[in-house]
Amino acid sequence: MKFDDTSPIVVAGGDGRVLAENRPARRMLGPGTGKYCWDFVGQLKDDEEKIPCRDGCVMELLEEGMDCSQQTQFTINGKHNHLSCVPANGIVICMLRSDEGKTPAMMHSLTPREREILRLLAKGETTATAACQLGLNESTVRTHVERMRNKFSANTRAAIVAEGFRRGYLE
Repeated sequence: MKFDDTSPIVVAGGDGRVLAENRPARRMLGPGTGKYCWDFVGQLKDDEEKIPCRDGCVMELLEEGMDCSQQTQFTINGKHNHLSCVPANGIVICMLRSDEGKTPAMMHSLTPREREILRLLAKGETTATAACQLGLNESTVRTHVERMRNKFSANTRAAIVAEGFRRGYLE
């Protein structure tokens, strides 16, 4: 899954207030700097009330840490969307992506590096041990894990591994 300059992105600080948003986010939601993220992003109205935005959700994500992102699929006006809220270094980055116009192969294919990391996760390796084995920084491994979470719409590492088996990346 690729995020480009047309994907709305919102950055919230540790107090839950929006620090920045890109142009697509401003076009979709209006100006948000200084507003609470859960109010700003939460103004999206989905068809099934699945948007997870609620008072304090930013602080909850930050407390849970980088390995616990919020991934939600929902429908607005009949179009499928995906909201990812990712905690990182005292901020939460919220990205909205529409599935429209993307083929399943593009959305779900793993890079060779992601497949390597997936195999190590399946063996029970931690971020630190996987990074050591591959000669990478831990932050690089976390980035690849987060990308796999997005591609698989998985909330946990175990769900990534399960989806990896289901899709044939693992035997």
